[in-house]
Amino acid sequence: MNQLPFIIIDGVFSLCRLAPGDAIPSWALQSRFYTISKTSDELSVVCESLYVPAEVKQDGNWRLLKIASVLNLSLTGITAKFSTALANADINLCVIATYETDYILVKQEKLQLAITALQHAGFLVQQ
Repeated sequence: MNQLPFIIIDGVFSLCRLAPGDAIPSWALQSRFYTISKTSDELSVVCESLYVPAEVKQDGNWRLLKIASVLNLSLTGITAKFSTALANADINLCVIATYETDYILVKQEKLQLAITALQHAGFLVQQ
């Protein structure tokens, strides 16, 4: 199972926090990749940093890796395998799941360490 291939998505990304009553911002929709989550506590946006206005509360300098494979929703333990490899290398991450696959965000300054950690854990990483 560890032979899952990761690819690195071009761009630098930000995790943004808006108020729960805010509308979905049009600037986020310009990004080649974005995801939006709404809860009773917040409206959270992940998108390319270059589209995020300076006044928005954000945490930037994230790089995005995609599992370049369609994952069956009945599979178990995939997130645990790659997150354990990264945790053992002292790399924090943010996981985004879609219907077909998973994405992970790692800080730009730890990208090369993340690639190495994933490769040592048996994952393929296409650079």
